Amino acid sequence: MTNPQQIPKSDQEQETSVPAHYEALTDPIVKYGGGDLLTCHFGLWGSDTKSHYESLLRANQTLTQECNLKPGQRILDSGCGVGGMVIWLAETYKVQAIGLTNCESHVAVATELAEQRGVGGLVEFHHGDFMDMPFPDACFDAVLNHESFCYAPDKHAYLQGVYRILRPGGRWQALEGLLSGVPLSEAHEAVHASMQWGFRMPPLVTWSDARVALEKAGFREVQEKNLSAEVAPSTEMTRKFWSWFGFLTPPPPGPDLAYHEFMGAALDFDKGLQAGAFTYHFLSGTKPGQKSEE
Repeated sequence: MTNPQQIPKSDQEQETSVPAHYEALTDPIVKYGGGDLLTCHFGLWGSDTKSHYESLLRANQTLTQECNLKPGQRILDSGCGVGGMVIWLAETYKVQAIGLTNCESHVAVATELAEQRGVGGLVEFHHGDFMDMPFPDACFDAVLNHESFCYAPDKHAYLQGVYRILRPGGRWQALEGLLSGVPLSEAHEAVHASMQWGFRMPPLVTWSDARVALEKAGFREVQEKNLSAEVAPSTEMTRKFWSWFGFLTPPPPGPDLAYHEFMGAALDFDKGLQAGAFTYHFLSGTKPGQKSEE
């Protein structure tokens, strides 16, 4: 079996941007991304979870808990991919759901998928950089990051932008992989670096780092919950699947290489999680002020 982490990185591959990397992942996400959930995220398992699909659905439900979503509210999925979370929000809560992606081609893909699902009138998709939010002040009731907060190169600057576009009383909530805070061995540093390459992301931060960034940006009622035990069955399932599928499908040249690199990074996260170097958390913060009941 060829290990995706050992694939030589040519000069051209080294320059692959995050948008280009995820554009190459479009077809796998649409075809294999949890059916109608259209996701490339890890699932969360509870005592009553019986399938991979249910674990993905539970992750969506966990991400939106405590938001008290109601029809008419405006919710932003910051880093929306092909629109799975946005569509689910519109279908489930009848909210005005907006997606922001840095992959321009995903706007058309997500818009078409939303129309097919009958929620075109409740959703919007925008192309842009979430480090420079292309939205006016105080226009969202909640901002969500589903395994996308990790892509912010400056967590404090990103959260300042989120704070600006939230209405008073609005919430930021995220599901995210983090560093546990234990000193990383040389082997774990290598796993961390390999994961960064496969996901095209900057280094992970600790929960303490995230808390400091949230509080410095002005958020209050900052909370976290360690969900490592709930995500572990999902990362283990990914590892078992890829040990078989990856063996049968060695890394090809061209766009499909992105899928192998992405899956290799998912295996890296599983390694770090098992070793106690990585954790997986629910994070949240509230913008001070009275929330409008309109």
